[in-house]
Amino acid sequence: METFKGCGWPAWVILLFGIVGIAVAAIGFLLVALKKPLGGAIAAGLGVLVSLASVGMGPVGAMMGRSVTDEALRGDYIDASQRTLIREMGYAEADGCKDIGLALGSTPLLASLGALALGIVLHSRKKG
Repeated sequence: METFKGCGWPAWVILLFGIVGIAVAAIGFLLVALKKPLGGAIAAGLGVLVSLASVGMGPVGAMMGRSVTDEALRGDYIDASQRTLIREMGYAEADGCKDIGLALGSTPLLASLGALALGIVLHSRKKG
């Protein structure tokens, strides 16, 4: 939970993309189960894109967090002996966004890839 808080608002965007990604993957599986493999594959492809956005938002959040840390360290009001410690702690907190992106984006990504593969295989069997 601390990692989520430390990431800030990008963590909420990652979570949103993850939830949407898993929902779209479920829709892809549902369409495949309803004998509409092409529609399932298309929905699953959209799920892959949304899930990749969730994973990709992690490094974006980390860069933003590092930028905020660097901005906070500008100026002469911080003791020079504390700058290194503050930078290390700020960067570590910001890098938590990458972990959140990977954690919340990998499950919908794998589910979407599974639905996509299933839709493609069943659509090709239907044709042939």
